[in-house]
Amino acid sequence: MGEDAEAIRGSLSRLLMGKRVMLVMTGSISIYKVPDVARGLIRHGAYVSVLMSRTAAKLLSPMIMQWATGHRPLVRLSGYAEHVRECASADALVAVPATANLIGKLANGITDNAPLLCLAVALGVGKPIMVVPAMNIGMWNNPIVQGNVSRLRALGIKVLDPVVEEYKAKLPPVEEIVESTIDLLAPRDMSGLSVLVTSGPTREHIDDVKYITTPSSGLTGYFIAREAAARGANVFVVSGPVDVKYPSNVNVVKVMSVVEMHEAVLRILRSNHIDVAIFAAAPLDFYVKGRVTGKLDSNLDVVNITLIRAPKIVNDAKRESRDTIVVGYKAEVNVDEGGLIERALSRMRNGAWDLAIAHRVGPRTGFGTLTDSYIIIEPDGTFTKVGPLHKRELARIILDKSIQLLRRHTRT
Repeated sequence: MGEDAEAIRGSLSRLLMGKRVMLVMTGSISIYKVPDVARGLIRHGAYVSVLMSRTAAKLLSPMIMQWATGHRPLVRLSGYAEHVRECASADALVAVPATANLIGKLANGITDNAPLLCLAVALGVGKPIMVVPAMNIGMWNNPIVQGNVSRLRALGIKVLDPVVEEYKAKLPPVEEIVESTIDLLAPRDMSGLSVLVTSGPTREHIDDVKYITTPSSGLTGYFIAREAAARGANVFVVSGPVDVKYPSNVNVVKVMSVVEMHEAVLRILRSNHIDVAIFAAAPLDFYVKGRVTGKLDSNLDVVNITLIRAPKIVNDAKRESRDTIVVGYKAEVNVDEGGLIERALSRMRNGAWDLAIAHRVGPRTGFGTLTDSYIIIEPDGTFTKVGPLHKRELARIILDKSIQLLRRHTRT
């Protein structure tokens, strides 16, 4: 069974490679989602172990979790103190699904079953813990349960809010649980820093219903913002219209047009000290002159549209805040590697960027994908090729390099 887990380990990213995550499972009907959580963590490189309450083991066969992780779950404790050996040695623990019973007892130091013993030991030795509740909506809204949730948060335990629908407090999507676990294990090296991220496309309306745009999904900006926030930064996002849901711990300004994005970026730079600004958005280079009010007549044979060059947001940002580390993106179509580097270097030097991220875009690459290949270029022309890799891995690399540049600037 372990061979199958090894076949997928790190297939999405290496963000959790070398990390041991323990899933602590209690008796909720939503337990059927946990094998997918385990597999998602493994795909990011994690080694996953499992501890199940007796009720959990009745609702979901331990054999399924053994298949999902490649390792036999722990269901009963013996006299060999497995809760100390296994739980205290984990890099992070995720209680999923977490019932009201587990939340209440954990918040009040009661350890009358294996999951609670495990979490109590982990809490005592300072391990990162995340609790993912799932229960009836009436139970979730119970003021006593909410008080216990607040107590867990005060203890430093992360509580991932459920999705409330159909009169139930349901587990969040599997991808959110996995990403939140990556958050839990991210380095905490950006406390006190402020980061600005632009994300997504812009829309330039021709009339009130038609517009031109770029196919940017906002995924790159989303993962950069998420990674920075997980590392302790104060994060501002200026986002065009996207379907992604940014984390609740970032400050999001929503815009539509390239001019609005330009104005929002400069406004944030003028009112806040921004240490790092990463321009991951794909705004249009032009805006429409003379937008039509209402709707163009569909009987017209020809419509002439005048486009006017838009301001270069990243360049104006550097002029506005010279001390900010500026990271710009350069996307190109149908160019070879040499041409891509040459164009990115030209843009970087003209705009006084501190770092350039260059990549090719096309029908199946660059826009809307979870993975991509990039060339990271420094002002002296040195470059590093990375990928294909997950966009959150790129986010981690960019932030690591930004911190290095920030420290170098501080010393000088």
